[in-house]
Amino acid sequence: MRRASSGLAAGVLCVCLAAHAEASASAADASLADAWRAVRTADCARCHGKDHEGLAAPSIVGAAGTQTRERFIAAVLDGNPPMGMPAYRGNPLIEDRIDAIYRYFAGRADGSIPAGALPRRD
Repeated sequence: MRRASSGLAAGVLCVCLAAHAEASASAADASLADAWRAVRTADCARCHGKDHEGLAAPSIVGAAGTQTRERFIAAVLDGNPPMGMPAYRGNPLIEDRIDAIYRYFAGRADGSIPAGALPRRD
């Protein structure tokens, strides 16, 4: 009988862990979708191109793939006004979502998020 109850406990634990992982993935998807919307609202494509792979300004996708997270975030928040890149520090649309914005572009850089795709939101 002891073996059956430990098997039941393990099964319940697996179901609970799977539900937690699914809820975490859903929250991550929602934050990436919010980040995608913020980037669209800020109209980054105007200078960085439709898929943010470069136009008049460098590729945001490339920057996320080659720069550290800290450097990427500093570049977005501090900008480079002499080169035409506005600073978004103090802009809640971007600053409040900066970690998710980085994750979105890092996902684009590693190919886990396709160009032009709205990250899935459950």
